[in-house]
Amino acid sequence: MLDKSFFVSETIHEKEVVLGDGSKHILYFKELPAIEYSKFHIAQSSADEGVKAGSIAKLIASSLCDKDGKPAITYEQSIKLKPEPMNAIFVALMEVNKIAGKGQPETSGSGT
Repeated sequence: MLDKSFFVSETIHEKEVVLGDGSKHILYFKELPAIEYSKFHIAQSSADEGVKAGSIAKLIASSLCDKDGKPAITYEQSIKLKPEPMNAIFVALMEVNKIAGKGQPETSGSGT
Protein backbone atom coordinates (compact mmCIF):
# COMPACT_ATOMS: atom_id res chain seq x y z
CA MET A 1 0.00 0.00 0.00
CA LEU A 2 1.24 3.47 -0.84
CA ASP A 3 1.88 5.95 1.93
CA LYS A 4 -1.05 8.31 2.60
CA SER A 5 1.10 11.25 1.45
CA PHE A 6 0.51 10.05 -2.13
CA PHE A 7 -3.19 10.86 -1.84
CA VAL A 8 -5.32 13.97 -1.59
CA SER A 9 -5.86 15.03 1.99
CA GLU A 10 -9.27 15.91 3.40
CA THR A 11 -7.64 18.93 5.07
CA ILE A 12 -9.12 22.30 4.18
CA HIS A 13 -6.33 24.81 3.59
CA GLU A 14 -6.69 28.44 4.64
CA LYS A 15 -4.90 30.99 2.44
CA GLU A 16 -4.73 34.75 2.60
CA VAL A 17 -5.24 36.33 -0.81
CA VAL A 18 -4.12 39.92 -1.27
CA LEU A 19 -5.50 41.96 -4.14
CA GLY A 20 -3.82 44.88 -5.90
CA ASP A 21 -5.71 47.42 -3.80
CA GLY A 22 -4.14 45.91 -0.69
CA SER A 23 -7.34 44.24 0.52
CA LYS A 24 -6.76 40.89 2.22
CA HIS A 25 -9.18 37.98 2.02
CA ILE A 26 -9.08 34.63 3.81
CA LEU A 27 -10.13 31.85 1.44
CA TYR A 28 -10.31 28.08 1.84
CA PHE A 29 -9.23 25.39 -0.59
CA LYS A 30 -9.54 21.65 -0.99
CA GLU A 31 -6.63 19.70 -2.40
CA LEU A 32 -7.34 18.48 -5.90
CA PRO A 33 -6.64 14.99 -7.19
CA ALA A 34 -4.18 14.75 -10.07
CA ILE A 35 -7.04 13.96 -12.47
CA GLU A 36 -8.46 17.47 -11.98
CA TYR A 37 -5.12 19.06 -12.83
CA SER A 38 -4.83 16.74 -15.84
CA LYS A 39 -8.25 17.93 -17.07
CA PHE A 40 -7.07 21.52 -16.59
CA HIS A 41 -3.90 20.90 -18.59
CA ILE A 42 -5.86 19.23 -21.40
CA ALA A 43 -8.33 22.15 -21.47
CA GLN A 44 -5.43 24.64 -21.60
CA SER A 45 -4.22 22.82 -24.73
CA SER A 46 -7.63 22.87 -26.40
CA ALA A 47 -8.13 24.58 -29.75
CA ASP A 48 -11.60 25.59 -28.50
CA GLU A 49 -11.29 29.12 -27.11
CA GLY A 50 -14.23 28.63 -24.72
CA VAL A 51 -12.79 25.45 -23.23
CA LYS A 52 -9.36 27.02 -22.83
CA ALA A 53 -10.73 30.26 -21.32
CA GLY A 54 -12.90 28.39 -18.81
CA SER A 55 -10.19 26.01 -17.59
CA ILE A 56 -9.02 28.17 -14.68
CA ALA A 57 -12.63 28.85 -13.65
CA LYS A 58 -13.30 25.09 -13.51
CA LEU A 59 -10.24 24.50 -11.38
CA ILE A 60 -11.26 27.31 -9.00
CA ALA A 61 -14.81 25.95 -8.71
CA SER A 62 -13.36 22.50 -7.89
CA SER A 63 -11.05 23.72 -5.13
CA LEU A 64 -12.44 26.91 -3.54
CA CYS A 65 -14.61 26.02 -0.57
CA ASP A 66 -15.87 27.21 2.80
CA LYS A 67 -14.36 26.21 6.17
CA ASP A 68 -16.42 23.01 6.11
CA GLY A 69 -15.31 21.97 2.63
CA LYS A 70 -18.55 22.83 0.86
CA PRO A 71 -18.12 24.48 -2.56
CA ALA A 72 -17.79 28.26 -2.23
CA ILE A 73 -18.37 29.09 -5.87
CA THR A 74 -19.93 27.48 -8.91
CA TYR A 75 -18.33 27.36 -12.34
CA GLU A 76 -20.96 29.85 -13.53
CA GLN A 77 -19.92 32.26 -10.75
CA SER A 78 -16.23 31.61 -11.30
CA ILE A 79 -16.35 32.63 -14.97
CA LYS A 80 -17.67 36.03 -13.83
CA LEU A 81 -14.67 36.81 -11.61
CA LYS A 82 -12.63 39.88 -12.48
CA PRO A 83 -9.16 39.08 -13.87
CA GLU A 84 -7.17 40.19 -10.81
CA PRO A 85 -9.15 38.19 -8.20
CA MET A 86 -9.25 35.18 -10.54
CA ASN A 87 -5.48 35.22 -10.87
CA ALA A 88 -4.95 35.71 -7.11
CA ILE A 89 -7.26 32.79 -6.31
CA PHE A 90 -5.56 30.66 -8.97
CA VAL A 91 -2.11 31.39 -7.50
CA ALA A 92 -3.32 30.38 -4.02
CA LEU A 93 -4.90 27.21 -5.42
CA MET A 94 -1.64 26.24 -7.13
CA GLU A 95 0.29 26.85 -3.89
CA VAL A 96 -2.11 24.70 -1.87
CA ASN A 97 -1.75 21.91 -4.40
CA LYS A 98 2.04 22.32 -4.62
CA ILE A 99 1.97 22.51 -8.40
CA ALA A 100 5.22 23.45 -10.18
CA GLY A 101 5.22 26.89 -11.77
CA LYS A 102 2.85 28.13 -9.08
CA GLY A 103 0.18 30.40 -10.42
CA GLN A 104 0.93 30.06 -14.10
CA PRO A 105 -0.60 27.54 -16.48
CA GLU A 106 1.97 25.68 -18.54
CA THR A 107 0.54 27.09 -21.76
CA SER A 108 0.01 30.77 -22.41
CA GLY A 109 -3.05 32.64 -23.50
CA SER A 110 -5.28 32.12 -20.48
CA GLY A 111 -5.80 35.86 -20.11
CA THR A 112 -5.19 35.81 -16.35
